[in-house]
Amino acid sequence: MNNYTGFGAPVMLFLHCSRIMGPPQWSDMGMWLQSVMLLLVEHGLASCPQECWAMYGETIRQALGLGDDQILFTGLAIGYADEDAAVNQWPVPRVGIDEAVDFRGFAP
Repeated sequence: MNNYTGFGAPVMLFLHCSRIMGPPQWSDMGMWLQSVMLLLVEHGLASCPQECWAMYGETIRQALGLGDDQILFTGLAIGYADEDAAVNQWPVPRVGIDEAVDFRGFAP
């Protein structure tokens, strides 16, 4: 349920686009969103992308006064991280880049 309160974040960003846009533009929005998230970290802020909002796109569209021609892509909670919160203690193991990417034609 904390997703729907933005985990207590003081700011919620909702990213939307025209319905005529397709998967290539959704990829662009994902890259834009990651850039915003990295810039937030650079400025001492934390963020949490929240795809859960996409299930309620029509409700969010109405609340924000967006036309029927818009589709909700995602929400993004923005604020200061609560490092002691249980959700921020969840281990997120990562593999090395050499396990995730196959470099061909040059050495990393």
